[in-house]
Amino acid sequence: MKVIFLGTNGWYDNETGNTVCVLIDAPEGYIILDAGNGIHKLDRYMTEDKPAYLFLSHFHLDHIGGLHTIVRLSFPRGLQIFGQEGTRKILGDILRQPYTVPIDGMPFKVDIRELPENREAVPFLEDFRPLVHVSPCIGFRFRLGGKVISYCTDTGLCDNLVELGRGADSLITECSALSGQQRSSWPHLAPEDAVVVSKKSGAKRVVLVHFNAALYPTVESRRQVQAFVDREAGNITVSFDDMFLDL
Repeated sequence: MKVIFLGTNGWYDNETGNTVCVLIDAPEGYIILDAGNGIHKLDRYMTEDKPAYLFLSHFHLDHIGGLHTIVRLSFPRGLQIFGQEGTRKILGDILRQPYTVPIDGMPFKVDIRELPENREAVPFLEDFRPLVHVSPCIGFRFRLGGKVISYCTDTGLCDNLVELGRGADSLITECSALSGQQRSSWPHLAPEDAVVVSKKSGAKRVVLVHFNAALYPTVESRRQVQAFVDREAGNITVSFDDMFLDL
């Protein structure tokens, strides 16, 4: 089973990467986490005839803007999109003329499902909980191929983040803020927060995504984060676009 980081930026694209999108190539199917601009790379890695599921954490544009490009992709078994209550209306408002190709104009079937209403449609979704952000946002915990993978972005420090990552084989979370930078009006994690989450959750591996493109504009700025977390914890990895993780 592989985890492929298609987009690792927050806010906007820059020379370091695209906005956030992660692909899990699992026995249960292709699990896509958020739909930033990195989603356009899916066809490089989706080479088997398996179901495809897209999970949206929330609706800020750096997490859904790539939906504009999925019309060029192939989903032979269709695409199931999962999100919080209100997902159908919000995506229906955005994926339509005059903005882009409407949902019913896609060359494949798209089913939009809302949680918790359609929870039974994804038996590998072990848990999902609200996170702490400026707008409603949810984190996910999956059991795939016998492994637990959690995905929690955008968020500040909170109990639900720790619980979703509890003992996970891989907790994918964020690092959008600079060290020492906290804004209660717009919660995000800084490098030292990621260390706290790692220790409190007991996750075997923590992978950081969603680096604010304005605050982390270069590869070197991310390497500095890696150097910091290496001194504080031995299980945290800074992600880059097109990075692979084997589970």
